[in-house]
Amino acid sequence: MASVSFTRAFVVSSSHKNNARRFVTSLSDYAARRAKREMFQDRTYVSDSASSTKKTSIDDSTNKAQGGTLDWETFDFSDNPKWDERFKGNKGPSSASYQDLETFVKQETKHDKRLKEQLDERLNALNSLDPDMVVKAAKALEPFVNDGRKERIDSVLTQRTQNCRFLFENPTNPSNVWACLRTIDLFGIQHVDVVIDSGRYRGKATMSQKRGMRTAMGSAQWLTLRNYLSTENAVTNLKERGYRILASDLNPNSKDIRDLDWTTDDRPICIVMGNEGSGITEQMRSMADETFTLPMCGFAESFNLSVATAITLAHLSAASKDGEGPIKAGDLDEHEFNCLRLKGLLNSLSQPKLGPALLQKEGITLPEAIRWV
Repeated sequence: MASVSFTRAFVVSSSHKNNARRFVTSLSDYAARRAKREMFQDRTYVSDSASSTKKTSIDDSTNKAQGGTLDWETFDFSDNPKWDERFKGNKGPSSASYQDLETFVKQETKHDKRLKEQLDERLNALNSLDPDMVVKAAKALEPFVNDGRKERIDSVLTQRTQNCRFLFENPTNPSNVWACLRTIDLFGIQHVDVVIDSGRYRGKATMSQKRGMRTAMGSAQWLTLRNYLSTENAVTNLKERGYRILASDLNPNSKDIRDLDWTTDDRPICIVMGNEGSGITEQMRSMADETFTLPMCGFAESFNLSVATAITLAHLSAASKDGEGPIKAGDLDEHEFNCLRLKGLLNSLSQPKLGPALLQKEGITLPEAIRWV
């Protein structure tokens, strides 16, 4: 990594000392950003058997100025996360694009419904794959993915859990959600649910910003996502599947997360995080099995959503060891493990179209609903 240094002499009167300090600080900040960019340049993935090389250079300034892409493994946050161009469409139309807010909400509701349908179709197609075909398909792809990448996929999946999942209720900021999803991935959680009820988003600016949520969810390729159009549908579905609902909530009756008992109830757990500004809804509060708070002792009223998610995950992780506690690493069933492994292999090929072509030679055709990359 190239080192960056700056030397400059200043002759400054006392009235200009503050300006000088700010200038030096800006130079230091620039040097740090430039060094970070150079660190991520020339990242290379090589497929040994296919003898092909894919080179990806990440330049933060280019990404921010021109839109860039969402890279799950090396994502760096924008200087203006609420309007990050990489969450395509989150700027939304101008106020003149719709006659009134009601029309805007109706259009957004249609798009949110379509996202739910797409995620459901993809998940159903994944679960319905023939187990023997999944194993056969993975073997056909393995020679075209380098050994290091295969080892990483296997290592990650053997630590995944289905015993604990997260649900986000009507989040607003796509950058916050993206940060939450990546943190959840790092703690080994596989399943995430998101409630997006367009009727609860107030104002065109908030509605427009919410549109980036669809991009954030669609780009989280290593997680299994479900979208719900209402809190009632989400909680009812999860309870029918046996989940215990624990919601983060600043109310006097909430327990300190350190006092929660993770051992007396053997049901799987769903952690609920509310909206960045208003928290969970009254409906969620009444339907949850229990609510909890994170310990705070400062003047700030609450944690940022992504920070609260990370702190909660740290508590869950600390309470989990040797197969006990809320995070039971390695408890995915065999078919889900194999399906996710196949997905990982497909996402690791040098070209998106290479996977279907290789599988077709083996007489394997994947359902159209499964968009692996």
